[in-house]
Amino acid sequence: MLLDFYNRRPVCLRRLSVYMIYSSSNINATKHGYIPGIDGLRALAVLSVMIFHLDANLLPGGFSGVDVFFVISGYVVSASLAKEQLGSFWRFAIDFYSRRIIRIYPALVLCLLATALLQSLLVPPSWLSTTSSKTGIAAFFGMSNFALIWFNDGYFSPRVEFNTFTHTWSLAVEEQFYLLFPIVFFIWLKNRERNDFFGTISKWMLVFLLVISLLISWYQTDFLPDHAYYLLPSRFWELACGAVLYKLHAKNILFFESKKYIEISVICGLILLSLGFAFADPKAFPFPWAMLPVLGAMILIAGVTSDIQGDSRFGRLMNNAPIVYIGKISYSLYLWHWPIAVVFRWTVGLENPVAIIAAVLCTVMMSVFSYHLIERPIRHGSFVSSKSNWIVVSRGGATIVVSAIVAMGIFVGQPYLSLSVTKDESNWYPYPKEKSVSPNASKMSNHLYQGRSIYVLGDSHAGAYSTMLRMLENEQGVAVKQFSKAGCAVANLLIESSPECAKFIEDSIAKIKANAKPGDVVFLASLRMNRLGDQWRTFDESDVEKKQSGPNSVQNRLAALKEAKHIVDSFESSDLTVVIDAPKPIFKSPPFRCSDWFNSGNPICKGGGQLSREFLLNHRKPIMENLGELARLDPKLIIWDPFPILCPSDICMTTDNNLPLFFDGDHLSGYGNRRLYPSFLSLVQLIWKSNG
Repeated sequence: MLLDFYNRRPVCLRRLSVYMIYSSSNINATKHGYIPGIDGLRALAVLSVMIFHLDANLLPGGFSGVDVFFVISGYVVSASLAKEQLGSFWRFAIDFYSRRIIRIYPALVLCLLATALLQSLLVPPSWLSTTSSKTGIAAFFGMSNFALIWFNDGYFSPRVEFNTFTHTWSLAVEEQFYLLFPIVFFIWLKNRERNDFFGTISKWMLVFLLVISLLISWYQTDFLPDHAYYLLPSRFWELACGAVLYKLHAKNILFFESKKYIEISVICGLILLSLGFAFADPKAFPFPWAMLPVLGAMILIAGVTSDIQGDSRFGRLMNNAPIVYIGKISYSLYLWHWPIAVVFRWTVGLENPVAIIAAVLCTVMMSVFSYHLIERPIRHGSFVSSKSNWIVVSRGGATIVVSAIVAMGIFVGQPYLSLSVTKDESNWYPYPKEKSVSPNASKMSNHLYQGRSIYVLGDSHAGAYSTMLRMLENEQGVAVKQFSKAGCAVANLLIESSPECAKFIEDSIAKIKANAKPGDVVFLASLRMNRLGDQWRTFDESDVEKKQSGPNSVQNRLAALKEAKHIVDSFESSDLTVVIDAPKPIFKSPPFRCSDWFNSGNPICKGGGQLSREFLLNHRKPIMENLGELARLDPKLIIWDPFPILCPSDICMTTDNNLPLFFDGDHLSGYGNRRLYPSFLSLVQLIWKSNG
């Protein structure tokens, strides 16, 4: 599963106009204008990426199309910089950045704003989508690759496939490259004719940085794979390869005069690209597997720039009009294909041919619109061309900032914009925003349990009791203090905790014992069942059963029982009362993704919102046996079972009178919390009454 999530890496594409115009001061080189073959190469890259994102099984290494575009960008950016007048570096840089802003940001800003609106309309807030808006805002400023790492959305995270802005990571890499590369290239242009030590350093600086980046990529692929995949230091060498190729072409090196060598070059390049697209190993990416598409792209560029007219057989393929047109709109294709695919994934799904065809048609339609009505008019229109480069840069920067503020407003306004039933936050979400969730709390002056405390310890399911616990605070004056860490079930009775979770548990025990008073309650709240599904997928029932009753399951439960006994004893030694919740019902499909008219037909909803009570009781039987043994070993332990309240009939359901009992397949909703509150309150009252 992790490998599957890793494979789906998005790619940022940049369709830059290619001009190889060498000034008279350059080394003797043939002048070339627009080279359609490079757009043909872009078409191959963008199509491989789109195929991969629609169905990774069709082209397992299609994600390596990003590497092809990195090489192309390094090459064409070098050609663009070579056209600049060599005056001051300030003017050199401003001229370059004005062209980059005009080329990149109009289409990007439109796509980001439209995607922000689609996100707010159709995607319910959840763990699966919680980082999307943060990534989107970072994308305006070329920082989304850092955002994906800061918010733990590495390639092992399922969230990347449901983040409508994930694809902007490689655009961020290139934008960061643009900040550094003009300095390196300017130094080379200024000093390439010098034969002294400084001239030698200038000529070899780019190669030196390329080698350093390659070494970083080698190291990080093994030890910091997220950094290797997303950040510039491990990707710089790919863009630098394109720039080095341009410098060789500027010296008339690797220009082929013979049609035979041109064809050999194109064939070899296509073979290397095909191998990369078909066999790239995600566990060894970007190093060394990115070397195949990078080398293939370099060889292909050498071939198509030598075969300007497309006279060779393979040259005609790369210069084919439909292929070239796809290359021309490849930037827009890339910008739109990913958010459209993700919106489909959130709503109707992207698993059947009809949905895939619909997603492709939407992508093509938006890309053609973007290219012909946004990209070209702005890039070639008189309104922009009549402005100075400094004005373009300053006003462009201001437009980016304003657009980011508008996007933030859209995200903040999601509760009002959303078309989803989940905008009824008080019933769907278990984490109350209001200080009080009890309308009559202000009228209650008795607060019988003022000064009493409940310490809640567990995984995300401890947090999912927040509404119930807040009601206890409001109505009874109980102080509730929560200690939770997602994925770290406390006394889960299935398997021993991982070292990371064990440390969290021991640290939390120490903090609770240091602050709790005798008679306080410790509530151990966690998921104690093997899931049937998660927010992003439904699990195979037979696989879940094997996990629950496999050859090591009995031994694992015995070890987990011993760990649970240690935890309970640690608290009871400080005269604290320990309450542990028995497993609640769990379901295959997440209600928050299946309750709207636009997502109820999603394949993830096939599991339905109901299961037989008998099936669920059998599923939790091994855990209940362990709980019974734990209670036998420790008679003071109190077991609270919410199952009968959440499932009072022969069929367990995620809803009650059309209101959600659960948010996803196993976490409670706000309404579910309110259903459980009377039972939990009675239990707490009984505990403190018996304790005096």
